[in-house]
Amino acid sequence: MLGVLRIRDYRLVAAGQLLSSLGDWLLLVAAPFYVLRLTGSTLATGAALAAETVPALLIGPFAGVFADRWDRRRTMVVTDLLRAGAVATMLLVHRPGQVWLIYVALIVEAGFSQFFTPARKALVPVLVGRGPRLGAANSFAALVSGTVQLVGGPLGGALYVAFGFTAVVAVDTATYLVSAVLITAIAHRPAAAESPPPRRFTAELRAGAAHVRSTPGLPPLFAVAGVFFLGNAALTALLVPYIGTVLRATAGTLGLLFSALGVGYLLGAPVSRVVTARLSPRTTTIASLAALGAVFAVTFNVHHTSWDLALFTLIGPPAVCFLVTIDTYLARHTPDQLLGRATSAYTVVQAAATLTGMLTGSALGQHIGITLTMTLAAATIAASAATAFLIPRG
Repeated sequence: MLGVLRIRDYRLVAAGQLLSSLGDWLLLVAAPFYVLRLTGSTLATGAALAAETVPALLIGPFAGVFADRWDRRRTMVVTDLLRAGAVATMLLVHRPGQVWLIYVALIVEAGFSQFFTPARKALVPVLVGRGPRLGAANSFAALVSGTVQLVGGPLGGALYVAFGFTAVVAVDTATYLVSAVLITAIAHRPAAAESPPPRRFTAELRAGAAHVRSTPGLPPLFAVAGVFFLGNAALTALLVPYIGTVLRATAGTLGLLFSALGVGYLLGAPVSRVVTARLSPRTTTIASLAALGAVFAVTFNVHHTSWDLALFTLIGPPAVCFLVTIDTYLARHTPDQLLGRATSAYTVVQAAATLTGMLTGSALGQHIGITLTMTLAAATIAASAATAFLIPRG
């Protein structure tokens, strides 16, 4: 897996991903706490978390067209700079009446990310090819995500407590700026054949949708992902109430669980490299989701913090195998000129399922109880494993 780092341009992309993702996690912890301190409102705090899901639904489908139309390296550099500017505006917030600026900054930052992410995912196959190195690159990306998740949350909380919100915003802004410098150093330049003259915007949008609909394997894969993220989001929405009312634990337990999950992701990265190289996408997806459904069902029914910490570690390997399989399958079954649009379509499915799952999980948790709702969410993830039987063999 680490052999893919011999490719200089990929190293630059991976380093940029590490920095910008780390900055995002720092702010993910600090921004809600800062809003809560200024306003004292849990609703306002929740709005700070929800703000970043809106752009994926509204902008995602259209951003993919531009990610395919524009030079991807340049798109990543420009969006990094714009995201740095959006985050920096939070430095102006000092009073409750200015909190709306944080919402705007989070939405704008997430909006520009809708351009950055498909451009990055579409650039990686160009840099590493669509053979074994593509699976290695996606596994390494999962390793980066696990590392960031392991240290980002606790580090964001520590920075916020020690130096305040201003320091966290400054660090996040700096990560975007350094990422832009790294991406600028990428040597790859698209050949003329890689940048065909653009057609009408709506025609390009329809071409991306038509590819997703007509390519064998992609519609069932998107359906599987939708069902999985629906159940996963319901579990996420109830995690804090589960810790507080079922485990009767403190907020520090949430940080420990996230760290345990990060350890699982770190362990899952090399495992995914081996599994995805030896098993078919269909088999990997079915096995990974079935394992996840079982682990989730046990995790949220033992009602013991020590057991939950151990079980959260077990979530990582099958989750990484599933996510790496989707990214690799999508890239291998999509031509380069359509990959940005296909990636954005997947992002929209993920965002829509996540938003629906969070709202549904919160409502059901209030009416039928937290444990029962989380068990139903785990069953939904198991149902996504059954849906995966629709994926073609081979």
